[in-house]
Amino acid sequence: MPARRPSALPPSGPPLGAPHARIHVVPVGFEVERVVEPLERERADRVYLLTRAERDAAAPFVAEVARRLARARWPIDVQVVPTDLWDVFHALASFRAIFERERRTDRSAREVLPLRVNVSTGTKITAIAGTLACMLWNGTPYYAQVSRAWYSGRTPSVGKITDVVERVEPVAVYELRSPTADLVEVLEALERRGGTLRKRELLRELGLDRPGPEGSRPPSPQAQHGRLRRRLEPLERRWGFVRTESQGPRARVQLTEQGRLAVALFGRRGESISPDARS
Repeated sequence: MPARRPSALPPSGPPLGAPHARIHVVPVGFEVERVVEPLERERADRVYLLTRAERDAAAPFVAEVARRLARARWPIDVQVVPTDLWDVFHALASFRAIFERERRTDRSAREVLPLRVNVSTGTKITAIAGTLACMLWNGTPYYAQVSRAWYSGRTPSVGKITDVVERVEPVAVYELRSPTADLVEVLEALERRGGTLRKRELLRELGLDRPGPEGSRPPSPQAQHGRLRRRLEPLERRWGFVRTESQGPRARVQLTEQGRLAVALFGRRGESISPDARS
């Protein structure tokens, strides 16, 4: 499912990117307390609720969460973000758009509250995507531990009490550094052309066969392939984002599954993929 650009009205809470705003992102499944209690405990200023856009069996839970947050003792700006919770690329794009919207992409930024992500709700896909987002950008994941779940069987329904939340614990993560812009350019070129290109085609796609400053001669074939090799080696050996099949100029370079995720996380396509948010 393709994601779309934001179409929400201006938020009713603190301005977007306010450094001291308490911002949370919570994928919503068949839980209410597990979503609401951490927000109330931490006095959230704004929360993004990720939920499926169509045929969402959890829609009654989203509505109940919004209803309870509307009764909070302080105003909470609630933004509902349609997201395919089972598609890792779409989930990553939604997280990235929110981190960028709230100016929480610099992990080293001082005096900026990290964006908080609930990784105990939603799906395993959103838990992975949310943890990755926190590793890359200025975010802190947390897990709401429950002592008793409300539902059993296959017919979830909203009740007065859904979960009994025992404690909310931070999830320790380490910093994940992104590849440099010239390496991301290789990944984007491969994705544009279906994921696989011959080295000669990749040279042309990247413009590595063109002359440098005005008046200089076009680089020799050896120099062209040297330029390409310096980009491909870290992508293949360090990152595992590409795979080279055979040797020589007719060799094929293939984007791996990890490379496709990297495009969603770091590429310009990810910048243009933003979810619709509605209050």
